[in-house]
Amino acid sequence: MATDGLRLSKSAIRWSAVGLVVSSSIIIAISIFSGVTVSDLARLGYVPFALAAALSAAKLLVQVGRFRVLVTGFTRDSRPDLSGLAVARIGSEFVALSTPASIGGEFLRAAWLSGKGVVGGKAVWIGYYEVVLDVYVSGAIGLVSAAFAFSRGATLLASTILVIVLLLVVGYSIFFLVPAFRGIPKIPGRWFKFAGIFIGGPRATRFEKAVQEGSANFSRAAREILRRDVLPTFLLTLALTIVQAVLSGAVLWIILNAAGLNLDLTSSILVAYGATAIAALPISIGGSGLTELAVSAYLSTVYGLTSWPAVVLWRVASYQVILVISGIAFLLLVRKATRAPPRIFPSPPEVPAITP
Repeated sequence: MATDGLRLSKSAIRWSAVGLVVSSSIIIAISIFSGVTVSDLARLGYVPFALAAALSAAKLLVQVGRFRVLVTGFTRDSRPDLSGLAVARIGSEFVALSTPASIGGEFLRAAWLSGKGVVGGKAVWIGYYEVVLDVYVSGAIGLVSAAFAFSRGATLLASTILVIVLLLVVGYSIFFLVPAFRGIPKIPGRWFKFAGIFIGGPRATRFEKAVQEGSANFSRAAREILRRDVLPTFLLTLALTIVQAVLSGAVLWIILNAAGLNLDLTSSILVAYGATAIAALPISIGGSGLTELAVSAYLSTVYGLTSWPAVVLWRVASYQVILVISGIAFLLLVRKATRAPPRIFPSPPEVPAITP
């Protein structure tokens, strides 16, 4: 099924549904095993929860704004139609949050951009660049979080955060900086000739053309960040990413203070992004389970604080609420896809991505 060039396969839809069920089941299981009851959550207050949920929703609006700035800044030559951008960006967040290591949202955004007339390589690069911004900003905060944990004697926790952050930053630097400075090396034609033995010569030729053109467009788009006229776009998207980080910390700050754990906003940001680093390990749906355990471990080992009701309520406000909102947007995309006539666009090359 497709709409505006956006392909939503049945397997992707089923996988997202499974992710929603699994992630929700994990938070319920954690509540049961930690002894958290509905009355415990209610005692923290409905107003703090509503404020935290509203700030979580505000993060989605920041992401929409950042995506619009990024698209308009890097597609000035083609000026694509941006109608439906908010739904596409929010819907892509549901895909990211319901898969391991938050993989998938950038591919959906790239497919949507392709349907708007953006060439495949540049469409992939725009989605990838947005993820890289998240990795670098969260990585910087994660390093500070690890350093503070080291200073408080939480060596194991700090070492775990440090190793994961360094792996992410180095990995994304290689995938991002190499195309920006040197371009993606051209894939030897003999590989495609060999593939033609299995898939047929004409099909291998079409595949080679799509891959080579996509790689060239990806490299060309990556090098655009080095141009001086793109600097305002880079600075504005970076600023919006920092705003997103502050909002993430504020959500946790509100819930912790409602539970009587008097942490300041800066400390809350460090806790949230220390947990985000650990949750980047691709072993659970949307970091479910890892995130809650990491927040609890950071609070207890670094600050000597423990409150499972606060951890559970924070997770509901920061994750489950976003799943519902982004899930509605995703369903709107699916509904539009089923009503629109199919259109064929070249599939963009896959680029690995992890969203903190």
